[in-house]
Amino acid sequence: MLELISRAAFEADVSRLDVAAVRRWGWEIVSAKYPVFDVIFHHPTAAALRLRLECEQWNELSPSIQLLRADGTPVDAAPPSVGSIFHPCPHPVTGRLFVCMRGVREYHTHESHFTEAWSNYRGTSGNDLIGIVTQIYRSWKKAVG
Repeated sequence: MLELISRAAFEADVSRLDVAAVRRWGWEIVSAKYPVFDVIFHHPTAAALRLRLECEQWNELSPSIQLLRADGTPVDAAPPSVGSIFHPCPHPVTGRLFVCMRGVREYHTHESHFTEAWSNYRGTSGNDLIGIVTQIYRSWKKAVG
């Protein structure tokens, strides 16, 4: 996909971020500059969770997501979640713990999900950048309270 088209799709998605919801949910946007969308989920009693979405070729490709601590270092254990979307073992390609959920590149490139191509979900409700991040947040939030 041409970079200009990818950049425009990225910018259109992040422009729909609801500032009031971001505050209410305790999100901190570290970066929303193409091709990186970097957000920290804060919680009063649980360790913060940071997601760094690498969105080159969005939305021809789904975003690759790194699971990080608030300081930007990789997590060394799967964060709590409802539905086990945080895979406890390293991804065979990246070698990192990963989000195992439709809409995430590591999911669609994992041998268990080769038949579930991103193209089956691209453009469907909840599968824009904000929708993907919100789904991850809700799963994490249900687990940490």
